[in-house]
Amino acid sequence: MFDDNSYLEKFSLKYSENVPKDYDISEIQFTYDFVFPVLKQGAGIDEAIGGVVKEYKLSEDYLREYFIENKYILNKAKMKDISAQLNEYNTKTLKKILKSHGIKASGKREKIEKRIIDNKLIGNEYYLSSKSKVFYKNKKRRIRIFNQYLSNHYYFNEFNEFYMDNYRKKEANIPIEFINIHIRKAIDEKNHESYVLNNQVMAEHFFKKENNRKMLVHVLKNYCMNINPIWKINDLEDHNGVLLETYENLVFLHDNFSKNTIINTFYFIWDSFDFEKIIVTKYDAYRILKDILNLKNIDKINSDLNNRFYENEDLKIKRITQKTLFDF
Repeated sequence: MFDDNSYLEKFSLKYSENVPKDYDISEIQFTYDFVFPVLKQGAGIDEAIGGVVKEYKLSEDYLREYFIENKYILNKAKMKDISAQLNEYNTKTLKKILKSHGIKASGKREKIEKRIIDNKLIGNEYYLSSKSKVFYKNKKRRIRIFNQYLSNHYYFNEFNEFYMDNYRKKEANIPIEFINIHIRKAIDEKNHESYVLNNQVMAEHFFKKENNRKMLVHVLKNYCMNINPIWKINDLEDHNGVLLETYENLVFLHDNFSKNTIINTFYFIWDSFDFEKIIVTKYDAYRILKDILNLKNIDKINSDLNNRFYENEDLKIKRITQKTLFDF
């Protein structure tokens, strides 16, 4: 019913387009994804780093250095232990170690040993620091909320900023309020696609929460806006008035609500839009909704809509009057 592949676009509050290349990579996220398997699943340090490298397509050297510099992992070996290890190698072998890592190998032994220590080529045994454990405790709630409800459609950096201002709120309200910010942005910009897709995300959220009544509201908001696409009046070519996801969601909801309940909710939602102009009248939208609930073929519905409205060269956009407002 909810096909994620149909709307994999991510929505940004800061960028309408040309989102920076690395905008989807967050240090908080990849640090959490490193700490969690070590702390909670018994993974080794190297194994956890490898998982982050694969997931985020980052350099292993960069990650290891980042975790060391920020003291998320600490070295078990003490300086005297490293010195003892160095003494086990002759100078020729130490030079080979440096060369194998692309590091200058010439000079006296003292300088060679310093390069090996500085580049952490010996005594490289690390463990998770107490800072990592505190990090996990402080960040797990926001990461869990984001991963469970928002990760497919939004950017963590923006959610993290929102979370910092709203972390005291009830957990159930946090993802809803964040999605609503995107819906309000779409309304302000009169962005049809963004409005429809963000309402689809909200409907999916309430489906997961088994709150069918609120799911119905957002499915009908999509139905009303998409059947009367007044924000894209100059771009109606190939427009489908009834999306497959909307059709399937209404059929699903009809198993939970009576036809009268769905239609009465439709009246309320349609009137709440306060359309200044309309392409499809409220009465036509009502009739089409009844067709959906009666399982009329979606292709036939969209074909009829295209012929009567979206592909009709003689289409006249109606201004809302008392007559069109109450055209039942």
